[in-house]
Amino acid sequence: MTPVQIRVACPDDRLKLAEMFLRCSIETRYRRFHGFLESIPEPYFTEALGGRPGHFALVAATPATIVALASCAEGELGILVEDAYQRQGIGSRLLETLMARGGYGAFLASVQPDQAWIVPFLRRYSQIKIEFT
Repeated sequence: MTPVQIRVACPDDRLKLAEMFLRCSIETRYRRFHGFLESIPEPYFTEALGGRPGHFALVAATPATIVALASCAEGELGILVEDAYQRQGIGSRLLETLMARGGYGAFLASVQPDQAWIVPFLRRYSQIKIEFT
């Protein structure tokens, strides 16, 4: 397992995040953004990296690059972990850090029906409401 540092996302992360997105499989991108996208949507990028009140974003970085992005926009959670780094606890660390820093009492996780595997994990957190999309 490659060690990663969790930190607040910043505008300087834009290029490395765009590169990370392209390393993600189509399935991983679809599960995060609920659509087939070729790049991170510009409005999302601008808000997540701009420090807009109500939208808090984190990255997981190795010494060489960024391998994950997580955000909380008005209490709605979103996490994207590059395929090669999945199942290593990075998403869990990002989620817990988002919840600790997000400043919300309740959170929303939109889950697609074929992602039932994640529901038991999310239910461990009483402050997360799960919505199937």
